[in-house]
Amino acid sequence: MTLMATIMVTFLGANIQSRSITESSVLHAAATSMIYGIIEQIKQLDYATLLPNYETDPFAPGSKTPPYLRVRLNQSNVVWLRVVHTLASTEDAPTTPQGPTTTPAPGASAASVSAIPNFLGSIPLSTVTGTTSQQINLDIWVWIDEIPDSENDVSEVKKITIVYTYSYLDGSVERVVRDREVFLRTRFDQ
Repeated sequence: MTLMATIMVTFLGANIQSRSITESSVLHAAATSMIYGIIEQIKQLDYATLLPNYETDPFAPGSKTPPYLRVRLNQSNVVWLRVVHTLASTEDAPTTPQGPTTTPAPGASAASVSAIPNFLGSIPLSTVTGTTSQQINLDIWVWIDEIPDSENDVSEVKKITIVYTYSYLDGSVERVVRDREVFLRTRFDQ
C-alpha cells in the first residue's frame, strides 16, 4: 500500500512539473516568435530613410516621437518602437555604439542601460478569455548603431540590438524573462 501511494505521489508531482515546464516553453516560443517577426520586418525597412525613421508619422500616437521603427504585431496592431540611434563616428564627432554587448540583468531598467522603453502591454496568446486565458507582457528596447569600418572597406552597416523582456503568470507567481538579439544590416542586403 505504501509503495502504491509513493508511486502515485511521484506520478502526480511529475505531471504537475511537466505541465509547468511545457507552459513556460510555449510562452517562450510565443515571445521569440513575435520578436523574430519584428526582426524580419526591420530587415525589410528601407536602409536610408526608415532605419530608423526621423520623419513624424501622421498615424503614430502623439506620445511617439522619432526616431522610431514602425512594425506590425499582428493583423490589427501596428506599433512604433522608439530607438536609440548612434550615428557613425567621425573625427569631428566621435561616437561609441550604445547597444549592450551582453543581455542586461532581468532587474535592470531601461534608463540603466540608456534605452527607451517600448512597453507593448498585455498581448493575448489565444482567443480564450476569462481566468483560463494566458497573455504575455512585452517590453522591447532597440538600439541602432552605425558601425562602418573603412579600414576593411565596410562603409554602410548598422548593428541592431533588440533586448526584449516578457512576463507571464505561472499560477500566482509572475515570471520575468529577458533576452537579446543582435543582427547586422547593410545598405545592400535587401
